[in-house]
Amino acid sequence: MKRLFKAVAIITLFSIITRILGFFFRIYLTRKLGAEGIGLFQMATSVLGIFMTLVSSGIPLTTAKLVSKYEVNVELKRRNKVVTSSLIIAMTIAVLSSLIIMLLKNLWGIVLSDYRAVEILIILIPSVIFSAIYAVFRGALWGQNDYFNCGLTELLEQIIRFALTFFMLNNITDFFVATRYSAISFNITCLLSALITIIVYFRRGKLDFSRGEYKNIIKSALPITGVRLANSIVQPLTTIIIPSMLILSGYSTSEAVASFGVIMGMTFPLLFVPMTVIGSISMVLIPSITALMTKNEHQKIHNNILQSLNVAIYISLLFVPVYISVGDLIGIILYDNTMSGILLQISAICILPITLCNLTGSILNALNMEVKSFINYILGSLVLFAGLIALTPIIGITSVSISFFLSITTITILNIRKIKKAMPNLKLNIFPLLSKYALIVLSSTLLGMFISDICQYVFSAFFSCAIAGGISMICFILLCSAFKIFDLKSILYLIKRRKSEEKS
Repeated sequence: MKRLFKAVAIITLFSIITRILGFFFRIYLTRKLGAEGIGLFQMATSVLGIFMTLVSSGIPLTTAKLVSKYEVNVELKRRNKVVTSSLIIAMTIAVLSSLIIMLLKNLWGIVLSDYRAVEILIILIPSVIFSAIYAVFRGALWGQNDYFNCGLTELLEQIIRFALTFFMLNNITDFFVATRYSAISFNITCLLSALITIIVYFRRGKLDFSRGEYKNIIKSALPITGVRLANSIVQPLTTIIIPSMLILSGYSTSEAVASFGVIMGMTFPLLFVPMTVIGSISMVLIPSITALMTKNEHQKIHNNILQSLNVAIYISLLFVPVYISVGDLIGIILYDNTMSGILLQISAICILPITLCNLTGSILNALNMEVKSFINYILGSLVLFAGLIALTPIIGITSVSISFFLSITTITILNIRKIKKAMPNLKLNIFPLLSKYALIVLSSTLLGMFISDICQYVFSAFFSCAIAGGISMICFILLCSAFKIFDLKSILYLIKRRKSEEKS
């Protein structure tokens, strides 16, 4: 357990720095490209994401699991074969994907309904190949529990992209030219990131081109890739459905693209801020559970899952009172866009299911239940599409938040059921816990809204946001501690547990 939380702490530290840089980068990019430019970039990357998923989802995760397994068993030759086989598979898929994008560019024009987005997509093709290399070697570092270098390479990637984009876009005023240049900077960033991970990996690892581990990799990677691929397909489908439904409800084409850019490029990224920590937990859990399963240490698996879920729920709900009470001010401060802030207030209900969906999906993958995770995701996606089609003509862009909430809540509930079925002795007790949290979230939110209304008569938007948001967050922490729902000291206790317990 101590090793788990030490690893989470390392990843979280790097992740926080990376997310902060990414946060400011997105603000800069959004302001530079504008709502329409960010909408076009989002459209292009939604298609690109399909092919990125093929090389950067199931393969690196499977690489991490198998490398972790062979590290425990001290089968270093097989470990090297896994990395080599994964690299060959990923590169083959990347090259084929690049050809498909090029050959079907007319089809993408029909799908995206805007040939400017297709131009951005074509520019982004090299990033698929570079990302394939990066993903495999990062997966190997992940499996070796080299979390420091995993976090470091991710941080360097963000720094490089921020610096390159700022340098290339600084004096550009035309939003579409800026959008093209941002795509070029993304390619260069992916190339440099791949080179960095290669250098880091070969400091302690190597390749082995003898008969590989292709069957094991493909068998494990297929369902994981299926889930991520389904997600990547969902994105371009929503890119088609949302603007189309908005146009049917009375929006012009430019208004529909801009609204799509606001919710997907401005609002939704803020919902994933808690994933800075929860993503770290998910990343550590997979090789950790794989290693513990290899050793048949089931009680430690139970402990890791329970503690991770408790921390994830606490951290995700910590942001809900803040987003609801001062979300409108956040939109104005960050993007100078009132709509993004209002949508953030509505979308705050998605934060908890986002984190639980991510964590429970990672647990299923670690328990070798990738197919179950895939099926659950498909069912949740059907709920998303039904919601978008039915609600968008009625409530406009708000339908995205409501439909997304219903979708990921469905997936989360199904994931929890599968985990309980696989581990009947595991007592999660999530729903009774959430009922207690609901009262605390409500109280903290109402206090934050009250303080916000008062502060706006006296202070600027920034100070009103800081004061009201800070008070609502402090209120949440104090109430959780007072009613003994969650105590921050428990995290410190777990981190400081004696090493002898870890070895027992």
